[in-house]
Amino acid sequence: MSIQSACDHWSSTYDHDRNLTRDLDQVTTRKVFADTRYRNSLELGCGTGKNTVLLAEISDAVHAIDFSEGMIERARQKVDTGKVQFSVADLTQVWPIKNDSHDLIVCNLILEHIEDLAFIFRQAFRGLKSGGTFLYFRITSIPAVSRR
Repeated sequence: MSIQSACDHWSSTYDHDRNLTRDLDQVTTRKVFADTRYRNSLELGCGTGKNTVLLAEISDAVHAIDFSEGMIERARQKVDTGKVQFSVADLTQVWPIKNDSHDLIVCNLILEHIEDLAFIFRQAFRGLKSGGTFLYFRITSIPAVSRR
């Protein structure tokens, strides 16, 4: 079974499985983004939409990407707004975004699954507007990088 197929299968139980890392990530993300607003947000590895809901609350438009159709289908069920565009895409390939198009790019708990992090950072830099923020959460750290 491929990783993509496994994630499609996992999507039906992901939100109900005991996962303290996922739950802490959601709490932390809400705290980090309290009292913030963005025009165009990009969420990498949106999964079942645990943070997509928040991004839709604080953004005028959200583009949520995941490589699992099953995960995205669960996320669509949670987000009841026309502000979110979902895309199935492999983040290790060129992202389906325009250059300088987002003032916030977020990826939570996916970088530990990516072998070529330099590619991810190049794509984020390409898609980030000047002055925008790329925020990534990993199991071991929560750094933020701003494009200036």
